[in-house]
Amino acid sequence: MEANEVIGLSMDNIWRSTQLFYISAPLLFYSIIKGVQDYMRYQMYGEDISYWVGGDRGVMSTNLVKYWTLFLILGAIGAWIYYLVEGRKHTGVLSAVLIVSLIALDVLHPCTYLWVGRTKMTAERASKLTWSQALVTSGWWELMIGRLILNETVTGIMKWLGPAWFVLMPFLTLFMPYIGVNQAFMMIGSTTNR
Repeated sequence: MEANEVIGLSMDNIWRSTQLFYISAPLLFYSIIKGVQDYMRYQMYGEDISYWVGGDRGVMSTNLVKYWTLFLILGAIGAWIYYLVEGRKHTGVLSAVLIVSLIALDVLHPCTYLWVGRTKMTAERASKLTWSQALVTSGWWELMIGRLILNETVTGIMKWLGPAWFVLMPFLTLFMPYIGVNQAFMMIGSTTNR
């Protein structure tokens, strides 16, 4: 097998690339800011920027992704609240809420992993807690949320939502024309050579 051959295309590959699309937005913006800062240091102070000076930016990048994915999920919850309170009176709000919800579901798994994936609470320690202790222990909540979302069943369902959406989208366009606008933008964005 040659080095550049595609070994296989699975639903995991498609799901991970979709997640990467949504997750990388703040990282690209952060790298642009840091690049401009380095360039300005070079132009204004004559500093040598040919080597890494700023220290490890991994913690900042991880925090950006943590809060960005949480923002996307909370934004979807806010969109549903708006739809239930006020949005039904306006045209096209349901299609926007559906699209934002699918984005939030795409980033739910990495968001959960970043926030609770490395909890110190073990199953043995959790089983020894009483209910009153468990309800006030953050480690117990982290373990329960991790078990709820970071399992094979939920992961399997989530990775099939995106492709199912793209199959249903043309049919939903008949009832919700604003979804067609989103589909047109997705087609333009995905077929443009970069």
